[in-house]
Amino acid sequence: MAPNTRRRRKPSFDLSAEKPRSAPKYNAPLPWCQGPKLSCFPNRKAAIQFTRLISDPESEGPAHVFEVEIASRSYALKVFKYYDDEVDLVGLGNRMSRISLDILHAHSDPFYNECRAYGRLVEMKINGKVAARCHGYITLPAEMEGELWRNFQVGDWRRPDEEYEQPVAKRQVLRAIVKDLIQMETQSNEKEIKRMLTDLKRIRRQGIFPMDIFARNYKGGLLVDFSSAITEPHFLFNIMPDWRVEAFKNQDCYQFDEMVNKLGVTTWWRAAPNRKYLAHLRKRKNDDDSDES
Repeated sequence: MAPNTRRRRKPSFDLSAEKPRSAPKYNAPLPWCQGPKLSCFPNRKAAIQFTRLISDPESEGPAHVFEVEIASRSYALKVFKYYDDEVDLVGLGNRMSRISLDILHAHSDPFYNECRAYGRLVEMKINGKVAARCHGYITLPAEMEGELWRNFQVGDWRRPDEEYEQPVAKRQVLRAIVKDLIQMETQSNEKEIKRMLTDLKRIRRQGIFPMDIFARNYKGGLLVDFSSAITEPHFLFNIMPDWRVEAFKNQDCYQFDEMVNKLGVTTWWRAAPNRKYLAHLRKRKNDDDSDES
C-alpha cells in the first residue's frame, strides 16, 4: 500500500515578496500589502461635526463609533484605537519567524482588517449591498482626542505611552472609516434571517470571513463590523494546517446559527450544515465539561 502522503496547499501569496514601508501613506489606498485595499474618503478635507456617540464609551472593542455630519450629510464614523500586537505575537510564537512584523500589522490591525474587507467588497461591486456601505477612510489629528474627551468622555485610544511625551502635533493620527449611518434595527423574523444568511454567503464567497457574527454587529439587517475579519490572501492561511484553516473559515457559520438561536427565530435556514453544526456543539460541550472538571 502506498504511504499516506499529505499534499501541501499552495500558498495564497508569497510572504517573502512583501516589502514593508516605514510608515503608512494616508493619501493612498491602504493597507500597503498585497490584496484588497480601501481608498481615502473623497471629501476627507471637509469639516467634521461630531453629533453623538453611538457605541458604548466603556466598550473594550477596537473602536468608537460616532454619528457625524460631513458636507451636510450624516455618516457613521468608526474611529479606531491603536493596535497592540502583544497578544498576537504571543499566540503566534515561533511561527512569527515566517512572517514580518509589518505583515502581522497589515493583516491583524482591526483598522486594516476593515480596509481589506471593504476593499474587496468595493472591488466586487457589492459595497452597500451585503453590508453597510463604506465611503473610505480618513485620519483625524491627535488634537481631536481632547475634543472627543470633552464632548463624549471618550479617552481610551490605547496610544503608546511614549507618544504622550511628544508634543500633540507630532503624535500619530487617529484612523477612521466612513460608513452609511443606519438607524434601523434588525428585524428578528425568518425573512430577515434568510436575507442576512444570503448576504453572509456572498461575503464569504469573496474570501472575506467576518469572524464576529453577533446581533450587535448588524443594523437594518446589514453587517456593520469587519474589524475582526480575515480577508484572503492572509498569512494565517499560509502557516496553519488545512484543518485549522477550515475551522477558521467555518466559524462565521457556527456564529450565525447561534445568533439565530439566541434571537429566538424559528427557521430552517442554517449557515452550517446540520452535521457540522451538531459536531461543533458537541465539541463545545465537551470543552466546557473539561473546564469544569
